[in-house]
Amino acid sequence: MSFFESLRDKAVTTISLLIERKDSDGVSPDELFCRQHRLPLGEKVLNQSAVEVGYLADSTKAAYRTNSYPQGKVYLTPHFLVFQDIYDGRSCLFVLHLSAIKKVERLPASSYGFALGIHTHSHINVKLYLVGLRSESELFSSQLMGALQSNKPQAKNMAFFVQTCYSEYLLAKNHVPSAETVNQVPASGLGLTFGYPGNLRELRDRSKMKLWFDLFRADGRNLSLIKTPTFAKLVRVGLPNRLRGEIWELNCGSMYMRIDHKDEYEKLLTDNENKHSIAVEEISKDLYRSLPEYAAYQDPEGIERLRRVLVAYSWKNPDIGYCQAMNIVTAALLIYMSEEQAFWCLNTLCDRIIPGYYSKTMYGTLLDQRVFESLVEQTMPVLWNHITKHDIQLSVISLPWFLCLYLTSMPLIFAFRILDVFFMEGPTTLFRVALAILKINGEELIKTTDDGTFIQILKKYFTSLDQRSEPSSTNPKNAQRTKFMDLFLVAFREFSVITDEMVEKHRTKHRNTVFGNISQFVKRTELRNLPRIANLSNDDVSSIYDRFYSIVRQQITVSGGSSFMEFELFTIFMSQICDFIDPEPTDDNTFQKQERFLKRLFEHWCSEDSSKLSLKDLVIGLNKLIEPDLLTSISNFFALYCENGKVDREGILTISEDLLFITLPWEMGKLHDALTATAIENAIADKICEQQEAVGVSNQDPIPIPSNIDIDKEKIESMQIERYLSAASTFIQRAFEYAQPHEEDVLISDLPVDHKLSHNAALNPRLPVFLNLPTFRMVILADETYELLFSSTIRGSIHIDTPTDGFDPMRNLRDMFDGLLADGREVAKKVRRRMDSAAHPGQLSSDNSSLKSRKSSKSHIEDDDDRDDDFSAIDIDESEKDFLFAAEVQALADPVSSKTDDSRHLRQFHDIRTDTQHSSKKANDNLIDFD
Repeated sequence: MSFFESLRDKAVTTISLLIERKDSDGVSPDELFCRQHRLPLGEKVLNQSAVEVGYLADSTKAAYRTNSYPQGKVYLTPHFLVFQDIYDGRSCLFVLHLSAIKKVERLPASSYGFALGIHTHSHINVKLYLVGLRSESELFSSQLMGALQSNKPQAKNMAFFVQTCYSEYLLAKNHVPSAETVNQVPASGLGLTFGYPGNLRELRDRSKMKLWFDLFRADGRNLSLIKTPTFAKLVRVGLPNRLRGEIWELNCGSMYMRIDHKDEYEKLLTDNENKHSIAVEEISKDLYRSLPEYAAYQDPEGIERLRRVLVAYSWKNPDIGYCQAMNIVTAALLIYMSEEQAFWCLNTLCDRIIPGYYSKTMYGTLLDQRVFESLVEQTMPVLWNHITKHDIQLSVISLPWFLCLYLTSMPLIFAFRILDVFFMEGPTTLFRVALAILKINGEELIKTTDDGTFIQILKKYFTSLDQRSEPSSTNPKNAQRTKFMDLFLVAFREFSVITDEMVEKHRTKHRNTVFGNISQFVKRTELRNLPRIANLSNDDVSSIYDRFYSIVRQQITVSGGSSFMEFELFTIFMSQICDFIDPEPTDDNTFQKQERFLKRLFEHWCSEDSSKLSLKDLVIGLNKLIEPDLLTSISNFFALYCENGKVDREGILTISEDLLFITLPWEMGKLHDALTATAIENAIADKICEQQEAVGVSNQDPIPIPSNIDIDKEKIESMQIERYLSAASTFIQRAFEYAQPHEEDVLISDLPVDHKLSHNAALNPRLPVFLNLPTFRMVILADETYELLFSSTIRGSIHIDTPTDGFDPMRNLRDMFDGLLADGREVAKKVRRRMDSAAHPGQLSSDNSSLKSRKSSKSHIEDDDDRDDDFSAIDIDESEKDFLFAAEVQALADPVSSKTDDSRHLRQFHDIRTDTQHSSKKANDNLIDFD
């Protein structure tokens, strides 16, 4: 027994590996299996077994048909039982939906050892003779029972579903005992009301219906149809009008979607009633352009059906919404299908059969045009050489054939015959017919030298498809044969070598080239539609575009560049281009501060939905973030926090915390700013001057730059750390010193006369205060470090042009020294000036001061219309310090020591915030209390 158990475990492991394994295109075996048998994506093969099959209809007296497809494999998925011929992988004897199975029983032992009897709702009895070890057969039987048990809730839809199938109604109307009771004609297409294209007598519609009636009695119908070679023959000779819609949805697999998603179509329409979108507007424009030659689409009933189906699909798949030619295809479906049938058939077409045909970029159609050209070159080299020699654009001519499925190229009755085979055999039908059209007209086409004549020949051919190809032939069969029959014969006999594998091989060959061309086109189009910005070059915007879509991880060719970035992806984006954003912060405190700042930035940049950021929003936001103008840069930062042009007490503390977070890489010495770079250059220059003086080098001699200079790196690094921490402390002190109280809280008439009034009521921790833009600018410009932060430091730490395939880590401050030595031009200039200054003591060195004061910036503030002129009148003496925050006075009044501990300052800052919040809470009880 353990031997069989080990075999079972090994089989299960092997199946699991096969299920999880992906091919080179990233498609799993389960996905390929679903595509091959038209199953809904998501079905997984639970088990498979070698079998021999026999079946019998209750309405016939014949023996079990064991000679049709005697050997093959049966596959079990959660919702289907599929048999596939072992000799011809493209043939499939049956695809049984588990809802259509009424009973499964174990048959008496035979020479096979294990057999199952399956009874379907259409009264077809199928025998499965399982070949293999009994333990494997037992496992298959057990899993089949489990799948049937799980499918019980879904089986309840079966009674409703059969009422919508005309095949069931056809048998019930003719009193076939095995048929379900269907009392009324199922909902059908517009053809039932407005008539079907073509002459029913010439199309032999009644004779075809009789053939299908016999097939349904013998081989089942809809969800339990046994597909035999007769089924394929009847499809190729043309489907009867009343059955065309049902056979279409059975062959393409949309019938399975319809039973599994009962009422979803109506729910989509109800939930989105009266909603507007771009897709809905485009649909309204194209409704009357949909097969205008058919009477139903000149009538409100037909237009309304078409509108409902297209609108429902636009809400079902908003990424595609609505695209050109979808109205043509849907209009054709609605002639033979109900609205719900057409809706699910359209879903299957767009998602699985011809993906990418109906998208904003039509990448699927363009790819198949390249495949078609390759097939023409391969099968008709003489015609292809003629086409290339005269520069005839074949893809322009054939594009409507593929995109509209020949519905706009030839009379509808012939286009529908092509669709009959297309839904059964897939996209290869389009290629075979197109190649046959060129081959039949090859002799005339090879005489043309321009596109116009080429197109006229083909148009004339399409209008003559109903004519006899050999009217004077003495053979009666040839005399009755039409040009369309010849087209079918050439397409499905001479070009039967065009298989799915061949088409997919050519697609793989040209996919990257076509996708690359489309991506570049989409990129140019979207970049052209972006607003003009001043601070980003065209290369910068291009880099932003590439990074945006590489992070969103969505094919641009599918969506046409209409994706949005959510906050998590925005964090990744910013961490890749900003030195002050850590991609993986290890400290919880840092992580919270970073997330809070980025969330504020994200929501401020979003123009419409606060949860999604478009490419346009991102470009505009980054343009503001790297603003080179000092005052504008300060204003952009202040706008992140202000409401109605003011920032309250809590906002001031938030700004100071965010400034601490942004400057953290400089506070920790990981990055250097312009002041530090100048200090390093001065230190190196001083060292070189000392060496030059020691060896007695003349001022006129060239100055060699050594490969290594020993300077006090720790001291320079410490100076930068102290400077940034001091700037943070000074900012919060000055922000509250110069903040203004709200006017309603400082009226003199409300104050007791026996109390002394402070010059600045904002110093009272119990009064609400605010900071406006002019004040914020003044506080920033009062500190050299923060002034430099907004003028150049932040902008220099953002690297938009960093390649998307690799990101350099943040450089440590010490890594910068070697770079300065390698490029010693600036250092050499400083050394020369020092040596000249030593030779002329009266000349002042320009390197004694780090940076000059920005008089132009201050003049801008003085000219600002919003400037508060009372700032110059504020005079704070020692007695007024009683009104300052006690914790702020103690923590911030003392100068920063030479060796400042970063963590100590952060703790002080946290204490200040806590005291301020406590003071603000207390102020709510008594706003004016000077005791």
